[in-house]
Amino acid sequence: MRYFEWSNAEKIIARQAYDRAYERECTNILKKVHGMISNMEDPKEIWKIYDYLKKSRRDMDSKYDYRYLILTIVLGKLMKEGLILDSDIDELSQDKIDAIKRVASI
Repeated sequence: MRYFEWSNAEKIIARQAYDRAYERECTNILKKVHGMISNMEDPKEIWKIYDYLKKSRRDMDSKYDYRYLILTIVLGKLMKEGLILDSDIDELSQDKIDAIKRVASI
């Protein structure tokens, strides 16, 4: 794993990409919950929503880690999941973009 130096401008760009990915994922979860609620026929099924949210929270807590040491890996994984777009990171240095895309392709 290669360590990257992050300029202040790149830190801002990376943080914005990270935050957008988090927002996109939260929006996806919200849509799923709305769908679960609208399709619910038995009130006891409410616990399925709780289980889904609990699992989603656990997944997100393990996925979202904003340490610069591993940030290219985190952003790459988020890109692989479609939560980060090319346009979110296009102002980073080319070596960071390449590292992120390399992780996304695995």
